[in-house]
Amino acid sequence: MWLEKLLVVVNRRAIRITFDPHLIVRESHRNLDLDRVEETVRTGKPNVRKSTPPDRICFRRYFGKENMTYDVVVVVHQNYWEVMTSWKKRGR
Repeated sequence: MWLEKLLVVVNRRAIRITFDPHLIVRESHRNLDLDRVEETVRTGKPNVRKSTPPDRICFRRYFGKENMTYDVVVVVHQNYWEVMTSWKKRGR
């Protein structure tokens, strides 16, 4: 599968992550925590249904103490990943 091949090649913990201006503008409206967004990209589970080949990946992570789930859409570039959009929901 294309997603597994891509994630094997890239070290998610070391790659540079940037944020799209759209995400920064909508941060206060959606009550997003950018640290949680970055943590979701680095340690979250890839969502195959919402990912589209060859360069768009959706990650999902549940934060238990906050009882929040973050979904983050990332565009893969050569030397960095760009977070295009993110949203959160209560619960799993």
